[in-house]
Amino acid sequence: MSSLPNSKPSFLHAARNCSALALAGAMVLPMTPVLAQDAAPAANAPVANAPTANTPATQNVAAEPSFTVDYGEYDLLDGRDYFRKESDALYTGEYNEMKVSGSGFTKEWREKHGTVVIYIAATQDRPGNVEPSTSMLRFEEGKDFTIEDDGTFEAYLKIKPDILESYYPLTEYSPNMTLEKVRYEVGILADPKGQPQSTIQDIWARKNVVAHQNLNAKDYRPGTFSPMFKYDALKDTTKDQELLIQGVGFNGDLPGAKGMMYLIREKGTGSPVLAMSDMKYYQYDKENYTNFLEGGFAFITIKIPANTLDPSKEYVIEARSDYGYVSQPNDRPLLIPIVGLAPEHRGGYLGSLDLKFEGIHQFTLANPHDVRREYFSPSLTDEEEKQPATRGELVSLLYEKSDSPKVDLPEVSPWPDVKTDDPNYAAYIWARKKGVTFGWSDGKFHADAGISRATVAALTYRAAGSPAVQGVSSFPDVKPDSAFYREILWATQQGIINPDNGMFEASQTVNRLELAWMMYYFLTEVTHPELLD
Repeated sequence: MSSLPNSKPSFLHAARNCSALALAGAMVLPMTPVLAQDAAPAANAPVANAPTANTPATQNVAAEPSFTVDYGEYDLLDGRDYFRKESDALYTGEYNEMKVSGSGFTKEWREKHGTVVIYIAATQDRPGNVEPSTSMLRFEEGKDFTIEDDGTFEAYLKIKPDILESYYPLTEYSPNMTLEKVRYEVGILADPKGQPQSTIQDIWARKNVVAHQNLNAKDYRPGTFSPMFKYDALKDTTKDQELLIQGVGFNGDLPGAKGMMYLIREKGTGSPVLAMSDMKYYQYDKENYTNFLEGGFAFITIKIPANTLDPSKEYVIEARSDYGYVSQPNDRPLLIPIVGLAPEHRGGYLGSLDLKFEGIHQFTLANPHDVRREYFSPSLTDEEEKQPATRGELVSLLYEKSDSPKVDLPEVSPWPDVKTDDPNYAAYIWARKKGVTFGWSDGKFHADAGISRATVAALTYRAAGSPAVQGVSSFPDVKPDSAFYREILWATQQGIINPDNGMFEASQTVNRLELAWMMYYFLTEVTHPELLD
């Protein structure tokens, strides 16, 4: 039987890379003809104000400078595999590597017109009822890219997520208002030497602008789930108040049967919900059998009763969906977060941000649900993934994830069904000495016996040193008098076991893929959380 993964590279595979971007289908824009004139621009005067005589250009390679834009490529995650795909836009909420290529920018031309600057800036034209966006990026020759002796360049522009605004600031808000995406352009500046660098107002006035074109800009790819929040400062906490949470980026097929909501609770695993919004109902795509939010928007108000929040404490805002049982028996109700109870396992986690009493005034990326899944790839075949996991496998993996400490091995096995030359003998002895398991009541170890969720909870808890546990279970089928209540509560709080239907189902058997996931969470949450730093 092949082993489960136990190395950092297998867990933290970085699929994204910075390979060169292919130039495909790019538009070529000639420079404004006036820039090819003999006369240099007057001090601090727009290049476009240069003389308009039909004097021949002085470039060696091109009659007129020109540039092209390529949006680059991106990594598409399909299952556990990554594919490189050509991009069709600048996505403001994601990392981008655009390529801008230019020609005709000879030394003579630059001495005449100034320093070459590639810019990305919000356009002056914008929809009504919004404030202008002043988002702008500059990439300067000699600093961010190099121009060759023949006047050509290839500039690879690395653009971080959210460094450009995705949406225009609203002058006011109403529930039926649609957010407008910021319109961008890309272009070339020729900043005269010794003059202040061009501002976005200069660009709008076309001062020193050599050439420009509209830039196809979007927030996120339609299938990319990347929630972002913003909200105003909180009011007097001794009085009732309403807080509007503005959420964007709730894209793709969303979990749950009916919708999602926001909630506030004190920071800490197992803390109860203090305040919660109404539900934002999903729309249903009949063709694709998916739930979605129109435009990915989630603008919802939380009503916060007086004295609910204490400014001296720390809180978190979470977005969660419901759990629905549309195709399940009627005795399994809709499970949603409830004020007074911890939300874990009562609704699907969508994202969270620390609550700041001064407000968050720019859309800020929420902590998404378990981004580790993008990097996890178990070394199991499809057939092996479906096989039942065993006690021996569980103990061996707990031993590995605990750094395989050296143990003194007895010359005689304490179990009649385990030989001293068993490759997992050291792991079994470690588990016995640590109190993880002593075997069964019949005196045997039963390494080949199947395991349940409750078994995994019990053994991982003991392997972690039986730490103190706080809080109460949010699973309807896990009560204080349930077997292994403390162990189940701890394992689910640590995220080691993550049931996806609102029920724990303690007797549910675990297959090898599920065990691989559980041990990965044990590694990254308990024994080596620094692996995710």
